[in-house]
Amino acid sequence: MEYMNDVVYNVKEVFSLNDDLDKINLDEIIKREYKKVIESLRKFKIIEYIKRKYGINYKIPELEIVEDDPSIIGKYLPLENKIRISKKSIEREIDNYLEFLGYKKRSISDIPDIDYLNISYKSKFLFPFYVNKRNIRKTIAEVIILLTILHEIWHSIDLNILNKLKNDSAIKDNDYSTFLKNFELRASAFGFIMYYLVNGFYKDEKGYMAAYKNIPECRNYIEKIDKIEKNDHILYDLGYCYGNIIVATNKELLKENIYNIIEGIVRLDKEKAINIINLYENILRMSLYN
Repeated sequence: MEYMNDVVYNVKEVFSLNDDLDKINLDEIIKREYKKVIESLRKFKIIEYIKRKYGINYKIPELEIVEDDPSIIGKYLPLENKIRISKKSIEREIDNYLEFLGYKKRSISDIPDIDYLNISYKSKFLFPFYVNKRNIRKTIAEVIILLTILHEIWHSIDLNILNKLKNDSAIKDNDYSTFLKNFELRASAFGFIMYYLVNGFYKDEKGYMAAYKNIPECRNYIEKIDKIEKNDHILYDLGYCYGNIIVATNKELLKENIYNIIEGIVRLDKEKAINIINLYENILRMSLYN
């Protein structure tokens, strides 16, 4: 790929906090990103499709912003049908990413405002994002909040679908149990894919090239997944890798294929995710590097 070498890790070169010339208003950013997500779901008719496909009476969750809930960044509250976002937790995440965030060594001259952020738990995993160099803190806040809301939105969709499937005589108890165990996997996969769709990164090779850079990282992650400490973070990163493969294989057709992609997410579990990642990773690797 012509642009592959533009995406490199350089965690020693960090943004200076002095670059943050403007203070950020987290309440405004959270509300704006929430509105962006809801408008995108309607724009791509995802809610309409899910309601029609599964016969569910899905209602969009309300947004609840709290000052501090140290146990979460975001959480879907099913009984209240709300997405709770913790401002202090976001601030802590921003500080963590500022500490480790680095520039790519060579710029992309015709898209100077796209950079790459490592958001993962056990792997070096890149997300593209639009850079506001006058206020990098605001930029990172937007990425974190958007991914969080997309993740929690899928939890709200997932629970509605699973409640419907629970009453389906064709669904066996062990299948339903498998669905329950993979909540975070599906939410992370959906969040990653929708992140590209909402921001329009899927439209241009230079926007989705981070997905290509992530391919070898995902391959290494899959190879060592059984040795990683067993916790929900495994499913988070596995969901990112699954979503990454979907983005890399669909590219500019991501929007056109989104309904089929959602179908794949609905019944996604750990075994299926690993099989699909391995299958398409081999195909993509041969096409990119041979």
